[in-house]
Amino acid sequence: MKDKSPRVCKTNDPIDSKQVLDMVLHRLNISLDNPKAAIGMKWQEIIGSRLYPHVKIVDIRGKTLVLKADHPSWAQITMMQQKKIISAVNRKYPSLEVKDLQVLSA
Repeated sequence: MKDKSPRVCKTNDPIDSKQVLDMVLHRLNISLDNPKAAIGMKWQEIIGSRLYPHVKIVDIRGKTLVLKADHPSWAQITMMQQKKIISAVNRKYPSLEVKDLQVLSA
């Protein structure tokens, strides 16, 4: 059975990863001008490479950034860095006005 969906790439040359990301974001109507969407793109820079593999953004509820850690120990370390994380978020995305963190753990 032949796939009839239009091809993104008309040639056999690979597409640049940034182009692919831009196309996916566009198709999902996700604008990086929206700070709630953009924060995920800068999350590693905000939280640091040590916590990044273990702590992910779940939601932003009001002025609370809701995170999920893959282990209670990482949740505790994240809470110890709460002020630093909130400051970094507010520096990059002041319109979010994050005042608090909530960290869920697995």
